[in-house]
Amino acid sequence: MNSATYILFLLLTSIVKITPQKSLKIISSILASIVWYIDIFRKKVVLKNLEIAFPDISKNKRIKIAKSTYKNYIYYFADIVKSINIKPEELEKKVTIKGKENLNTALENNKPIIFMTAHFGNWEIAPKIIGAKYKPMVVLMREFDNPKIGEFFKKSRTSFNITPINKQGSVKEIIKAFREGKALGILIDQHSNSPKAINVEFFNKKVKFNRAVSTLADKFGALVVPMFSYLENSKYTLEFLEPKSFENETIESFTQWQATTIEDMIKKHPSEYYWFHKRFKNIKGIYD
Repeated sequence: MNSATYILFLLLTSIVKITPQKSLKIISSILASIVWYIDIFRKKVVLKNLEIAFPDISKNKRIKIAKSTYKNYIYYFADIVKSINIKPEELEKKVTIKGKENLNTALENNKPIIFMTAHFGNWEIAPKIIGAKYKPMVVLMREFDNPKIGEFFKKSRTSFNITPINKQGSVKEIIKAFREGKALGILIDQHSNSPKAINVEFFNKKVKFNRAVSTLADKFGALVVPMFSYLENSKYTLEFLEPKSFENETIESFTQWQATTIEDMIKKHPSEYYWFHKRFKNIKGIYD
């Protein structure tokens, strides 16, 4: 399976590399239509997730969101590949900053900073902007299942003052990063199998949510800054929301705030969310 995945990956990256930037969206849209019709596995998950999240909209509207999701993520993949060697000034032209006052509030504070985001929009672009313009970062990341694909993206993930760290045994590296004045970036939206996971309300369902951000904010007195990237008028918007500290909070309330913040952003831009994972799998039989 890994070999087949890597061959498909090489084929897609080869197509992207020879595609002019101005034609990237067109090619991505064509590929997305093909993938939509041949995908017999993840499409069911996507549509089920959308049914759970948006029960009050029509099936046709949910299908439209799903198709846009496929289109967005194939385009984001293509754009990441195309931008492997991008220069800081070129990157800056591709992005509009929204909520810069919230970013400045965090940067002007002496507390450690945790940038919290989700599998939403082109989440790979946010650390690059922060690292290139504002503050060096360490980013908590899961290793690619296929090491060869991971090696391909290594250059992208270690540029612009970004240092990726593995989730396993990351505490010492996070402490070191905070001491060096670096920020931490973390994606926090997927289902957690941890016995310490927190039960939160997410789209009117009880789901398991990772408590890592809450624990770190409590332990280190860090400011948590929600950030999200999404396409708007053919350009990326990187939006920073109001920072929040752990003061007068509990692990449960602070984790619920994160889940609600992510849910609110998804409701504004539903086709930007990564609906492909089984976010509600703690609910027995929901994906049967």
